[in-house]
Amino acid sequence: MKSRPSSAKKLFYSMADFNREFANDDACLEYIKEQRWPNGVTKCEKCSIERKHHRVTGRTAYACDHCGNHIYPLTGSVFAKSTTSLKTWFYVMYLMGSTNDSISAKRIQRETGVTYKTAWRTLRQIRRLLINEHLQVEPTPAEMDNGDGSVLSPEDRRALSQPERERQAGSLG
Repeated sequence: MKSRPSSAKKLFYSMADFNREFANDDACLEYIKEQRWPNGVTKCEKCSIERKHHRVTGRTAYACDHCGNHIYPLTGSVFAKSTTSLKTWFYVMYLMGSTNDSISAKRIQRETGVTYKTAWRTLRQIRRLLINEHLQVEPTPAEMDNGDGSVLSPEDRRALSQPERERQAGSLG
Protein backbone atom coordinates (compact mmCIF):
# COMPACT_ATOMS: atom_id res chain seq x y z
CA MET A 1 0.00 0.00 0.00
CA LYS A 2 1.33 3.38 -1.01
CA SER A 3 1.58 6.07 1.68
CA ARG A 4 0.00 9.47 1.20
CA PRO A 5 2.20 12.45 0.49
CA SER A 6 2.81 14.63 3.54
CA SER A 7 1.58 17.77 1.75
CA ALA A 8 -1.95 16.30 1.45
CA LYS A 9 -2.04 15.68 5.19
CA LYS A 10 -1.29 19.34 5.91
CA LEU A 11 -4.33 20.46 3.85
CA PHE A 12 -6.77 18.52 6.03
CA TYR A 13 -7.36 19.61 9.63
CA SER A 14 -9.01 16.70 11.43
CA MET A 15 -10.82 16.49 14.74
CA ALA A 16 -7.73 14.75 16.14
CA ASP A 17 -5.61 17.74 15.04
CA PHE A 18 -8.11 20.09 16.71
CA ASN A 19 -8.05 18.15 19.99
CA ARG A 20 -4.25 17.95 19.93
CA GLU A 21 -3.86 21.71 19.36
CA PHE A 22 -6.67 22.82 21.70
CA ALA A 23 -6.70 20.17 24.41
CA ASN A 24 -8.23 22.45 27.06
CA ASP A 25 -9.20 26.05 27.88
CA ASP A 26 -5.60 26.90 28.80
CA ALA A 27 -4.42 26.00 25.29
CA CYS A 28 -7.22 28.12 23.78
CA LEU A 29 -6.31 31.08 26.00
CA GLU A 30 -2.64 30.71 25.09
CA TYR A 31 -3.60 30.74 21.38
CA ILE A 32 -5.63 33.95 21.83
CA LYS A 33 -2.75 35.54 23.76
CA GLU A 34 -0.26 34.62 21.02
CA GLN A 35 -2.55 36.13 18.38
CA ARG A 36 -2.81 39.41 20.29
CA TRP A 37 0.69 39.58 21.75
CA PRO A 38 3.24 37.35 19.99
CA ASN A 39 5.73 35.80 22.45
CA GLY A 40 3.80 37.36 25.34
CA VAL A 41 5.48 40.72 24.80
CA THR A 42 3.32 43.85 24.95
CA LYS A 43 3.47 47.32 26.41
CA CYS A 44 2.78 47.26 30.12
CA GLU A 45 0.30 49.97 31.11
CA LYS A 46 2.07 50.53 34.42
CA CYS A 47 5.73 50.32 33.32
CA SER A 48 5.05 52.05 29.96
CA ILE A 49 7.57 49.85 28.16
CA GLU A 50 7.47 46.55 26.24
CA ARG A 51 7.59 43.70 28.74
CA LYS A 52 7.14 39.93 28.78
CA HIS A 53 3.97 38.74 30.51
CA HIS A 54 3.43 35.34 32.14
CA ARG A 55 0.25 33.42 32.96
CA VAL A 56 -1.51 34.05 36.27
CA THR A 57 -2.61 30.71 37.75
CA GLY A 58 -6.37 30.26 38.05
CA ARG A 59 -7.26 33.39 36.05
CA THR A 60 -7.59 34.39 32.40
CA ALA A 61 -4.86 36.96 32.93
CA TYR A 62 -1.18 37.48 32.25
CA ALA A 63 1.07 39.50 34.57
CA CYS A 64 3.98 41.78 33.72
CA ASP A 65 7.25 40.09 34.70
CA HIS A 66 8.51 43.34 36.25
CA CYS A 67 5.63 45.03 38.08
CA GLY A 68 2.92 42.34 38.07
CA ASN A 69 0.29 44.46 36.28
CA HIS A 70 -2.37 42.18 34.71
CA ILE A 71 -3.50 42.11 31.09
CA TYR A 72 -6.50 40.14 29.86
CA PRO A 73 -6.38 38.63 26.34
CA LEU A 74 -10.16 38.07 26.23
CA THR A 75 -10.98 41.76 26.69
CA GLY A 76 -12.84 43.16 23.70
CA SER A 77 -13.65 39.75 22.23
CA VAL A 78 -16.81 37.63 22.11
CA PHE A 79 -15.26 35.47 24.82
CA ALA A 80 -14.88 38.35 27.31
CA LYS A 81 -17.90 37.91 29.58
CA SER A 82 -18.94 34.45 28.48
CA THR A 83 -19.22 31.59 30.95
CA THR A 84 -19.01 29.10 28.07
CA SER A 85 -15.64 27.36 27.95
CA LEU A 86 -13.11 28.54 25.39
CA LYS A 87 -12.78 25.00 24.05
CA THR A 88 -16.54 24.98 23.29
CA TRP A 89 -16.24 28.32 21.47
CA PHE A 90 -13.27 27.02 19.48
CA TYR A 91 -15.10 23.77 18.68
CA VAL A 92 -18.13 25.68 17.36
CA MET A 93 -15.80 27.75 15.13
CA TYR A 94 -14.10 24.54 14.00
CA LEU A 95 -17.45 22.99 13.05
CA MET A 96 -18.57 26.13 11.22
CA GLY A 97 -15.35 26.16 9.22
CA SER A 98 -15.25 22.44 8.47
CA THR A 99 -18.83 21.95 7.21
CA ASN A 100 -20.02 22.89 3.75
CA ASP A 101 -23.58 23.54 4.89
CA SER A 102 -24.63 25.94 7.59
CA ILE A 103 -24.69 24.39 11.03
CA SER A 104 -27.68 24.39 13.37
CA ALA A 105 -27.79 25.26 17.04
CA LYS A 106 -29.36 21.84 17.66
CA ARG A 107 -26.25 20.13 16.27
CA ILE A 108 -24.00 22.29 18.47
CA GLN A 109 -26.16 21.42 21.47
CA ARG A 110 -25.86 17.67 20.75
CA GLU A 111 -22.11 17.72 20.06
CA THR A 112 -20.99 19.99 22.92
CA GLY A 113 -23.52 19.21 25.64
CA VAL A 114 -24.43 22.87 26.22
CA THR A 115 -28.02 24.09 26.41
CA TYR A 116 -29.86 25.06 23.24
CA LYS A 117 -29.82 28.71 24.35
CA THR A 118 -26.02 28.66 24.74
CA ALA A 119 -25.56 26.90 21.39
CA TRP A 120 -27.83 29.41 19.64
CA ARG A 121 -26.07 32.37 21.28
CA THR A 122 -22.58 31.21 20.33
CA LEU A 123 -23.62 30.58 16.72
CA ARG A 124 -25.35 33.96 16.56
CA GLN A 125 -22.33 35.84 17.91
CA ILE A 126 -19.90 34.08 15.57
CA ARG A 127 -22.20 34.72 12.60
CA ARG A 128 -22.47 38.36 13.59
CA LEU A 129 -18.67 38.61 13.54
CA LEU A 130 -18.53 36.88 10.15
CA ILE A 131 -21.17 39.22 8.72
CA ASN A 132 -19.30 42.28 10.03
CA GLU A 133 -16.08 40.96 8.48
CA HIS A 134 -17.96 40.33 5.23
CA LEU A 135 -19.36 43.89 5.28
CA GLN A 136 -15.84 45.28 5.52
CA VAL A 137 -14.65 43.17 2.58
CA GLU A 138 -17.66 43.43 0.22
CA PRO A 139 -20.43 46.02 0.04
CA THR A 140 -23.40 43.58 -0.01
CA PRO A 141 -23.59 40.86 2.67
CA ALA A 142 -24.91 37.38 2.05
CA GLU A 143 -27.71 36.19 4.29
CA MET A 144 -26.52 33.55 6.77
CA ASP A 145 -29.89 32.35 8.11
CA ASN A 146 -30.26 28.58 8.40
CA GLY A 147 -33.71 28.57 9.91
CA ASP A 148 -32.74 28.80 13.57
CA GLY A 149 -34.01 32.35 13.98
CA SER A 150 -30.84 34.37 13.45
CA VAL A 151 -31.25 37.25 11.00
CA LEU A 152 -29.36 40.37 10.04
CA SER A 153 -29.55 43.34 12.39
CA PRO A 154 -31.28 46.56 11.25
CA GLU A 155 -27.88 48.19 10.56
CA ASP A 156 -26.87 45.26 8.37
CA ARG A 157 -30.25 45.30 6.59
CA ARG A 158 -29.71 48.95 5.60
CA ALA A 159 -26.58 47.88 3.75
CA LEU A 160 -28.65 45.54 1.55
CA SER A 161 -29.87 46.67 -1.84
CA GLN A 162 -33.64 47.26 -2.33
CA PRO A 163 -34.34 43.92 -4.13
CA GLU A 164 -32.49 42.03 -1.39
CA ARG A 165 -34.51 43.84 1.33
CA GLU A 166 -37.78 42.94 -0.40
CA ARG A 167 -36.72 39.31 -0.83
CA GLN A 168 -35.60 39.10 2.80
CA ALA A 169 -38.78 40.76 4.10
CA GLY A 170 -40.85 38.22 2.15
CA SER A 171 -38.89 35.28 3.55
CA LEU A 172 -39.23 36.51 7.15
CA GLY A 173 -42.96 37.21 7.06
